[in-house]
Parts: sequence; C-alpha cells; structure tokens
Amino acid sequence: MEMTGGQALVQSLKIEGISTIFGLPGIQLDFAMDALWEERESIDFIHTRHEQATAYMADGFARTTGEIGTCLVVPGPGVLNAAAGISTAYACSSPVLLVAGQVQSDMIDANRGVLHEINDQLGTISSVCKHVERAMTPEEVPLMVHRAARELRTGRPRPVEIEVPPDVLERVGDVTLPEPEDFSRDEADTDELERAAELLGRAERPLIVSGGGVLSSGAWDELRELAEMLEAPVMMTDNGRGGLSDRNYRAQPQQAVRELIPAADAVLAIGTRYYLGPQAAQMEVPDGQAFIHIDVDADEVGRNRTPDLGIVGDAKHALRELVERVPRHNRSRDSREAELAAMTQQRNERLEQMSVQHGYAHAIRDELPDDGILINESTQVGYWSRTGFPIYEPRTYVNSGYQGTLGYGFATALGAQVGNPHRRVVSINGDGGFMYNVQELSTMAKFNIPLVTVVFDDGAYGNVRRIQQIRMGERPIGSDLRNPDWVQMAESFGVAATRATNPDELRAAVRGGVAGSSPLLIEVPMPAARDLPSVFPMQALPPRPVLEL
Repeated sequence: MEMTGGQALVQSLKIEGISTIFGLPGIQLDFAMDALWEERESIDFIHTRHEQATAYMADGFARTTGEIGTCLVVPGPGVLNAAAGISTAYACSSPVLLVAGQVQSDMIDANRGVLHEINDQLGTISSVCKHVERAMTPEEVPLMVHRAARELRTGRPRPVEIEVPPDVLERVGDVTLPEPEDFSRDEADTDELERAAELLGRAERPLIVSGGGVLSSGAWDELRELAEMLEAPVMMTDNGRGGLSDRNYRAQPQQAVRELIPAADAVLAIGTRYYLGPQAAQMEVPDGQAFIHIDVDADEVGRNRTPDLGIVGDAKHALRELVERVPRHNRSRDSREAELAAMTQQRNERLEQMSVQHGYAHAIRDELPDDGILINESTQVGYWSRTGFPIYEPRTYVNSGYQGTLGYGFATALGAQVGNPHRRVVSINGDGGFMYNVQELSTMAKFNIPLVTVVFDDGAYGNVRRIQQIRMGERPIGSDLRNPDWVQMAESFGVAATRATNPDELRAAVRGGVAGSSPLLIEVPMPAARDLPSVFPMQALPPRPVLEL
C-alpha cells in the first residue's frame, strides 16, 4: 500500500509488537511523529526531558519485561545523548531498539554543517550496538525493522540502532509490510550437552554460576530444577540475581566466589562471560575441576577461563536438556543445606554490622512485595544491596553492569515502572547520581508514573570522597556537592515528597508509596561515606586498593 516512510516505520514497529516508545521529537522526526499520532491508540509515546532518559527508560522497560524497549531520538546530539543508556544496555545484554533520525539523505556524511550532522553516525553508535542499519527509501523500512527485531530476539540480546533520513520519512512509497515472525532459540549440540550432563552428574560438589543470560532466556525454572537435582549451589552474577530466589538455601551471590569456586569439583557457567573480578582470577583452581561454559554468544565461551567443555546455545534450551539428561548419570549426594545456610548466615552477620546501610535497605525490602522491582544505583546503600538485598523473583533486580553508569537509575526505574504497571518499583539513588536525570521528575509527574524514588543525600560523591580522603591524604577535590531541597524540588514538579531520617521513617514512607498510585520521592539524609563501614571488603569485583578502604 502507499504510505510515507514515517508511516512505514510506525506500522512496522507495531507489527513487531512495539507498544511503548520513549522519545523526544525534533525536526528530522516530524513525519515519524505524525505517524505515531495516527497510531496513538496502539502505541504509547512517552516523551522525556533529555535523550539520555529515553535510552535508560527503554532499558528499564526491556530488562524487567523481557520485551523490546524502544527509544526514538533526533540524529547527532540526540544519538550521542542516548549513547550512555545504550552503552549500559549493551553491557547488560538488554534488547533496546534505538530509532534515530538522520540528516537529509543527500547530506549524510557530506560534512556540510547541516543541523545535527555528525560524521558516520552508524559507525559512531555501532561500538555499543549489536547491529546498525539505515533505510534510504520508504520501501526499505519494513524489512529493516524486521531485521532489527530478529537481532533483538535471537542470539544474545543487545541494542540495535536503525535510522531513517527526514526526506525518506516524508516520501510516499509503495510499501509491503512483512508478517510477524516467530524466532527460534539457538539450540546447543545435544552430544555436547550429554557430555556436560555426565560431568555434572558424576561430580561430588558441582557448582552452577548463573548469569544474565538465564534471565534473558526465561530459564529460571530449569535452573532451579537442575540445582535441586545436583544439590548444587547457584552463584548468581550481579546481572543474574533473581534466577533463583534468595529464599532457596542454594542461592548465593557473586561475592561468594572465594568460598564456592575452590570447593567445587565441577563448575557449570551458563549465560555469563564468567568475569568474577580480579580477585577471582588470582584464586587457585583445584586440580581436576571440570569447567563447563554454555553461552548463546560464541565469543563469550572461554573468554575469561578456558573451558573443558564449551557449548554455544540458548540457556533455556541447554538447561532443559540438562534436566532431562543428568538423571541417567547422577550420583547420590548428601544435602548441603546446613553448609550453605551457614555460609549465608555468616555473610549476613557481616552485612548487619554495616548498620546504617543494612537498616535502610531492609526498610525498603520489608515493604516491597516479592514481585516488586529494585533499581539499584552507585550509592552506599546501593553498594550494600548488591550483596545484601534479598531478591525473590526473576527480573526484579536491575543494576548498571560493568558500565557502572552513575545516574542511570532514576530514569531506568521510570521505564521499569511503565513496563510493569501492576507491580511496584523502587529506585535507590545517591544525591550525586540523581541529579544526572533529575529533570525526569517532570516526566514522572506528567505521566503519573507511580515510582517510589529514594534519594540518599550525603552532600558528596561519597565513595570518590572516601577514596580521596583515605588514599590521597585528606586532599578531596571535585567531590563535594551543593544540593537543592529535594522535597521542595519534587513538589515544584507536582511530585509528592517527604523526608525520612531513620529506617523506621523510611519504612513507613515506602509503605505509603507502595500502597499508593502516584509518584513519590523520599529524601534520606546520610552520614558521610567515610563515617560508614565500607561494604567493599565483601565485594569480589573492585581491585584490592579499593577493597582496603
């Protein structure tokens, strides 16, 4: 049928199941925006106050729903502003679709200085994308969108960028819209899986290391079945938390690496690149320990440790096959409940000694339903929560992965709440990171996004200042902050706000926010980071000089 390139774009996104877009309009997107207006009953368009937030919101939407998160921005500065969010989605293997404008098609890469031009936009964003593509006619748009959906839904999920010049969005063409496609999983080799089942079944003390790929593929039921069958602890990476409920005694955080790896005679790493930190790399691995690595991305198999058996395939398919195959090789094992429960108890006792972080984190956990979602951030309570915050269901814990993207949390949490309207989301922030996207209080209010946002205020980039004071001989620079009155600021946007000065007050405030249906900001004054016990000695990830702070 005849339609503009903008209509072809929107209709193609609709066919691929896109029902929510986070974006900002601009002159190069006029005909895409007009097409979105025509489909306003089918596609929600949530406009933000900064392009950075569009990508973060799309990421939060994607990681907590398992669906494609979509953002729409103008070319040049719009793409570059969104790049921080795209890089976080790339690090965390999140299926985010970045739809970008372009300059006039005959001006692309001409270096003429037209509005929003940057040289090689596709190449610029490709370093944090799995796939990039441009359509130069309306007729090319539908298949471009379809290929993007295939890349997002097959193999390893990572961001994809597609772009259309403004004249192509305006031009009318004879467009054929493709039918939606059911994409199949990448199945692992069954002979290799049989060998893996044999190695695991014969092991006396098997260990499973479960990463974000288990959550991406929806394989948490199979993970639990295999762990029960093997009586194996499941050490979840930071991006894999929630693969097994923390109420299960077999569930262990990544920070248990020092105890679990040396004690295992067989290790199954699945859905993870198996980077457990520089301290883990220095550990001695027992002689004869069998290492099996399964990942949908062939480039990740063996990246950080050479496996005895490397298998390429989807985590859900692989785990389902292992559940079927292990019983014919499986040995009898004594329960490890007492051992693993003691390990967890010892860790919890150390965490409880950090009374301030412990008190505030548990005030939130006590009021957040089991299926409630925590969006963590780079702040003292957030660092503690990486190890200590119990997670009970899959896709209910989000962090910024190896990017450590300060300030990503608030906007990401808004996207998570939009994607999960019947679940409650809590966003943990420090005062430094929160200001990165503080303008999205406007988006929060405009769309009545009922997120509970907690801002811990210590008047500094707290961890940076701690490092400067301890390692640099009391010479802090660039780490002190001047903050607004958070309650007044939120209220000026039309967001309800309150102040909590202790865990009981925070617990009551979160309880009210979770029970309500409107946005809420909670300010929590905090002691300086140096006056708090450091959580880093319990973390396996930072290098040793930071561990000693």
